[in-house]
Amino acid sequence: MKRREIKLILVVILLTFIGFLFIYDTTATRLIAKELSPYVFLQRQVIAFLIGLVFFAFFATTYYRLWERVWKYVYVINLFLLVMVIFFGKESLGAQRWFSIFGFSFQPSELSKLLLVISLSGFLTNLDYEKKTLGLREFILTIVLVIIPFIVVMIQPDLGTAIVIFATGIFMIFLSEISVKYFLRLILLGLLLLPFFWLILKPYQQQRIITFLDPMKDPLGSGYQVIQSLIAIGSGGIWGKGWFQGTQTHLNLIPEQHTDFIFSAIGEEFGFIGSLFVVFLYYLLFRYTWEIWGSLKDKFGKYIVGGILFCWFFQTFINLCMVSGISPVVGIPLPFISFARTSLITNYAMLGLIVNIYVRGERQLI
Repeated sequence: MKRREIKLILVVILLTFIGFLFIYDTTATRLIAKELSPYVFLQRQVIAFLIGLVFFAFFATTYYRLWERVWKYVYVINLFLLVMVIFFGKESLGAQRWFSIFGFSFQPSELSKLLLVISLSGFLTNLDYEKKTLGLREFILTIVLVIIPFIVVMIQPDLGTAIVIFATGIFMIFLSEISVKYFLRLILLGLLLLPFFWLILKPYQQQRIITFLDPMKDPLGSGYQVIQSLIAIGSGGIWGKGWFQGTQTHLNLIPEQHTDFIFSAIGEEFGFIGSLFVVFLYYLLFRYTWEIWGSLKDKFGKYIVGGILFCWFFQTFINLCMVSGISPVVGIPLPFISFARTSLITNYAMLGLIVNIYVRGERQLI
């Protein structure tokens, strides 16, 4: 392997092990209080990591151009899984978005991020082969391919993942040869449909948006999680309180902290310096992926790497904004760090695909 993907893999592994550290940190006290093993969540994440390595190996060794030939089947499988979970999935926390397989919770909407990137890459590449300039018909067809899984995921409901899927799909269309004027029309249409979008949100989702504008309006209800997160991050100061010393974390004042709000524990216990180090690791993740994307000549490979790069960046950006109280809470995990097993497995599959494309794809010197 070349230097870029070695660096990329090392950054991902470091982020993953930071995740192990803080998943244990944010769950051990609560588990001990319930007279359970403090390693329960850590063990589950480690198992997901090992499964993720298998997926990494599969996607890193299976010739990536195969996915270009079967993109239609990938898209159908994606929709099939998303629809089936609505009827046969396990309900938890008011949503039906998981399959339970031998005690392992599998979330198809997380895998959908990768499957959509693959299927859209194949579709857009075939369009590029057929035409030099993509017109309104191709633009509408591509939007439909993105909208269908977005709507199905919203039905589950899973607002955070639906937003990631939609944003990633739109970004990939932007990477294609489609005229900018169609994007301007799409933005205008989106603004006109905002009232309708508000109406289809669940009451708790609407409340999250209202709370974002003024968390103190409901400090013991919908604003509680964000307020406690801000207290945790602020109390960490420059150097933090030390690992396992966070009061907000170990008094269990932040609900579900090991998932979407795990960065608040990093801020409290490792302080500004530790938080900055984690953000720097994400910068390296995006930079190395960007360099790989820029070195590729193959359109199919560029679409895939570009889609994965945006997906990682968008999730990281929204999660950090969410934990910091500068965006609504929409349920998006922090890639490679949060306790989110299907997300971790999917991200390692994405990493394997990037490595495969860089090693086997046609590149240019940069």
